[in-house]
Amino acid sequence: MARTDPHALLLADRSSFERAARRARIIRLTLAVLLLTATVAAFLVAPRKPGRKFLPADTTGIVVLDVSSSVKPSTYFRIEQTLATIAATQSRLGLVLFSDVAYEAFPSGTAAAELRPLLRFFAPPTDKVTEAEAQRARTPWDQWFSAGTKISNGLLLALRMLDEQHAKRMAVMLISDLADDPTDLTRLTDAVLAFQDRKIPLQIVALEPTPANADFFRRLVGDEAVFQEAELPSGAQARGQLELTGTFPIALAVFAVLSVALLTLNTWWAAPLRWGREVA
Repeated sequence: MARTDPHALLLADRSSFERAARRARIIRLTLAVLLLTATVAAFLVAPRKPGRKFLPADTTGIVVLDVSSSVKPSTYFRIEQTLATIAATQSRLGLVLFSDVAYEAFPSGTAAAELRPLLRFFAPPTDKVTEAEAQRARTPWDQWFSAGTKISNGLLLALRMLDEQHAKRMAVMLISDLADDPTDLTRLTDAVLAFQDRKIPLQIVALEPTPANADFFRRLVGDEAVFQEAELPSGAQARGQLELTGTFPIALAVFAVLSVALLTLNTWWAAPLRWGREVA
């Protein structure tokens, strides 16, 4: 006696359904290819320029930090913020501290996480700590540096450290108020030109620089350098009211909508029609 599935249909023209099945497979394969293409395109057109850039993970980087007395305590928050962000990465780097002289604090190749112990020297003072006590606690290098500032010494030391590493990909981040000693400007220009000649990216985090100093460095490093100015939040930002601005990524939205539409169609076509010979 034949055993028949209650949901099965007896078909007289099996060949026509095989042709329909082949068409369905071709359509599903085409949709799958289009879906993959749209997904890859959405990834490629997605905005990639962040608001803040740091040393890339695939480079040998040097952080050159200005610890001269001209750096205002009001900008310490930005130093702490920048160092904390770098410390959270998997990159390896070196650290140079400078005032009128430069000092290699961390050799090139040090894990970025080693920056974390320095964060306490730039953290805002608590209510239980006076400003004078906080200042003494956060500047252990005062005994080694004078009040002068010679940025060229920090940059040239970073360049020597990179030379010792024989690195293929290099980058340097300068964190400073850019208040250089006037007698150092010629040597500073030569140092920046050495970076440009060797195509070593120079990133600058400017700590409340004067307009004259900021303009000088912008002209010196050119448009290719990453130049950021650090300022205390004011107005609505100081009250916690932040405004985000940016251009709408139209291409990304188009490919995202297309991906969703193709996924919907693919799902609709993904339930294949199955049949077989009746089992006696």
